[in-house]
Amino acid sequence: MKGYVTALGLTLLMGAAGAASATTVTLDFNDTKNSTANAMLLSSAPNGAVTMKTNIGGRNAVQTGGTSDNQFLYVALPKGAFDNSKAVWAVIDYYDSGTDAFATHFTDVDGNDKQAEANLIATTKHNTNAWTTYTIQLTGAKFTGAGPGGADVWIDDQADGPETIDKITITDEDPSLTHFPHVDPDHPIKIDGVITPGEWDGAYSVALNNAAQDAVGPYPGPDKFSGIYYYKWDESGLYVRGDVIDANPRLNDKDGTAAWNGDGIEEFLALDWSDPSHTTYADFPGTDFHVFIGLGDPANGSMAPQWAVDTANGTDLLPDNGAIPVKNLAITNTTNPVGYQFELYLPWSYLLDDVKNSTTKIVAGQKIGWFMFANNSNELPSAQNDALDPVKRTGPSGNPSKWVTTVLEPFQAPAATPPTAGP
Repeated sequence: MKGYVTALGLTLLMGAAGAASATTVTLDFNDTKNSTANAMLLSSAPNGAVTMKTNIGGRNAVQTGGTSDNQFLYVALPKGAFDNSKAVWAVIDYYDSGTDAFATHFTDVDGNDKQAEANLIATTKHNTNAWTTYTIQLTGAKFTGAGPGGADVWIDDQADGPETIDKITITDEDPSLTHFPHVDPDHPIKIDGVITPGEWDGAYSVALNNAAQDAVGPYPGPDKFSGIYYYKWDESGLYVRGDVIDANPRLNDKDGTAAWNGDGIEEFLALDWSDPSHTTYADFPGTDFHVFIGLGDPANGSMAPQWAVDTANGTDLLPDNGAIPVKNLAITNTTNPVGYQFELYLPWSYLLDDVKNSTTKIVAGQKIGWFMFANNSNELPSAQNDALDPVKRTGPSGNPSKWVTTVLEPFQAPAATPPTAGP
């Protein structure tokens, strides 16, 4: 008989299902009323005995053994729950103690063991001694109980130290769902290096300032490299602003698709997001794009700002390399703090014209795929010493399944201020 253990020994109850259109299954060891019926921890699957822990950072949790004879946490999902799902993501809430690593496994349509992390690079912890969340798409998943002991999803602590987990969520709606606001027609964004009141109000913003966001590392600290990045869109293009702290600003002597080796950003954009699980640009050759943006400063021996775009793994497109036109980029070095600030306009036509795509239209309410890196070099010749990203997903280059579902929101006028009441 399979060893089924409910969270903290209590009956698992049906929890909130999330958005009406989403299928979500939760196994919550901290608050069992949020767990989904028939989602089970498999205690007797091979090397999968876990220990129940109480009050770890204020939460109850389970902990893996951390050694080769007891390194897994196995989960069985309700049968058929995701049979009609196009894509499925895992959300792991874990206690970030130590600097060891863990990996997320699942079964594919043939019942084979697959690791979710790109290039089999396990998720590394950063010893913050705080609870944190990790999300990853389980690309090609098929949950039939074909894993060890009947498992559908399991965590491998890599036998390099225990993992402490208080919740595992499986969902067919991207847990990192992002929203880009529309540019306000009354406050259009001018690429002039001046942050005019109203231009960037309400923009989507993300702070990149910690080691867990660094795909390369070791992270030097927010006083050496960090930034806040802002996004808006309109029917003509994407607008990006960066307020960057950089102890050695704008070091980038690479051009073309090598511009990731130095200060700048990378933007990944899928303009057809009908299948978030696709894993190559070749699946959508006219709508998947990887844009390399180098933000070097010729005054320090770097190249002037450059951009290039690549798609379909480079097989059917000559990258549109070259200097970024003045109308598309305004960038200023800053002294307090040391770093730089930029405004960038990326026209949709810059991408679509390269692949002779005249049919794709960008409209309000549309979902796209998006990902970004903020890159940093410490010296010349430049290199990618740091690559910060908002969602801590490995291997986005060439693999859109690692990108984030993003909604291009219609314009919404700010709420009117009611008149002041009279005497």
